[in-house]
Amino acid sequence: METINLVKRYPTSIKKAIQGRPGSHTTSFKGIFEVILRRGSFITALDGVTLQIKKGEIFGLLGPNGAGKTTFIKILCTLILHDEGEAYVNGFDVRKEPSQVLRNLQAVIGGSIGFEWRLTARQGLEFYASLYGLPKYEARKKIDYLLDFTGLKDRADDMYQRYSSGMRRKLVLCRTLLQDVPIVLFDEPTVGLDPPTSAEIRELLRDKLSRDEGKTVLISTHNMWEAQEICDRIAILYRGKIVACDSPDNIRRLIRPETVYNITLQSPKFNKEHEKMLKDLQEMAGVKNLTPRVTPEGVFQRLTLYLDKNYSLSSVLKVLFSYGLEIKSVDAREPDLEEAFIALTREEQKE
Repeated sequence: METINLVKRYPTSIKKAIQGRPGSHTTSFKGIFEVILRRGSFITALDGVTLQIKKGEIFGLLGPNGAGKTTFIKILCTLILHDEGEAYVNGFDVRKEPSQVLRNLQAVIGGSIGFEWRLTARQGLEFYASLYGLPKYEARKKIDYLLDFTGLKDRADDMYQRYSSGMRRKLVLCRTLLQDVPIVLFDEPTVGLDPPTSAEIRELLRDKLSRDEGKTVLISTHNMWEAQEICDRIAILYRGKIVACDSPDNIRRLIRPETVYNITLQSPKFNKEHEKMLKDLQEMAGVKNLTPRVTPEGVFQRLTLYLDKNYSLSSVLKVLFSYGLEIKSVDAREPDLEEAFIALTREEQKE
C-alpha cells in the first residue's frame, strides 16, 4: 500500500460558520456553499501523508484520538474520498479503481459488528458467505477453518448473544477473512478488551495472519505497548501529519540513543580504589555517563551507566570484576515507545 501527499479536509459546522459571517443571514444553497469554500471553514484531518507499507509486514499507525487514523483507513477502504494526493492498494488507485481495491483488502473497523443476536456464530458467517457469493461447499469448509483458526470451533453453534466481547471480536475477524484477500486493516483491534483476550487477538494478528498466512496487516491504534509488541514498523500520526516512521526500536532511540544499566552491587564499602575505577569507566569510549549510588554510611550500593546502544556491557563488567566487585543484579532500561511518542508530539506541537 502507498499514499503520496494524502490530504483530507472536513467542513466545520455550517451553522456556526454562517452565524460568524458578518452581515450574513442567508440559508440558501449558494450562501452555504460559499461558506463551505471560505478559507478557515475546514478541519484538515490528513495533511500531506506519504507512506509505503511493504507486503507481508505488520504496520502500525499510532496517534491520539483525532489524529486522523480512522480517516486514513477509510480512504484506503474507499469509504471516503481524499481531497488531494494519491492512494494505492496493491497497485490499484483507490479513487479510480475502487472495485479492484475492495478485492484486495478487508477492514475491521471498530463499532461495526453486524451479527444477528439470535443466530449462531456459524449461521452468521454462512449469511455473510452467501452475500460474498461463496459456493456452499466452499463456504462451509472456509467457515470451519476460520472458527478453528480463531479458537471458536467449540462455541460455533452458540447464539451470538452469548458471546463475550473478545469472542465477538474474533467472529468479526472470521467474517473479514471469509474472502481471501492479501491485506487486512484494523482500527483499534483490542480496544475495550481484557488483557488475556487482547493478548489472544495480538497473537492472531502476529503469528497467524502475518507469519502463517503471509498477509499485510495495518493496525490503527493509540496503544503504544501493543504497537511496540507486534509491529514491524510504525508511523506516528499527529494532527494529520507523519512525525516519525521507522521500526519501534529505532523510534524509541530517537529521543535517547543510549541504553541505561542499573548495576546493583553486594554493598561493599566505597574506597579510593572505587574512585579510580569510576575514572577508568568514564574514560571508556562507549560510556556516556555514570552515577554511583553511595549511602551516607559509605556503602557502595549501585552504579547507573549510560552506554551507547551498540556498546557491549561485557567490557564494563570486566572492569568491575577486576576491582573485586560482586554484582547482585543488572537491569537494562531503554526508552519505551510511549516516551518517544510524547517527546515527538510535544516537539511537533512547539513547531
